[in-house]
Amino acid sequence: MKKEFRIKKRRDFVKVSKSGFYFRTSSLVVCCGLNGLETYRVGFTASKRVGNAVVRNRCKRRMRAAADIVFDEAGLAGVDYVMIAKKSAFNVKWDVLLKETASAARFLNDKIKKCGSF
Repeated sequence: MKKEFRIKKRRDFVKVSKSGFYFRTSSLVVCCGLNGLETYRVGFTASKRVGNAVVRNRCKRRMRAAADIVFDEAGLAGVDYVMIAKKSAFNVKWDVLLKETASAARFLNDKIKKCGSF
């Protein structure tokens, strides 16, 4: 995933969390909202509750790798996605993380299309 498709500013994270839809799984939370651009963007976050810096960085690396695979096919133009790690994101198996990311993307894309806000 190219770096221009990443969310990096706090205001963008806050905007998505306030105005978007959520999908919770056992290892992560994915939320999305409209961004008004012609591309999709993805942001990643892991709070201190997840663990120390090593654990948080590993969780974010794993989420980035899963997002590279899933959102290249499932990302909708004009939508921001934010992936938030839970404690279990560190130890969950890779195929489970991919399935959870894909199901979250499908659910959120359907929700956006159904609600007519896309």
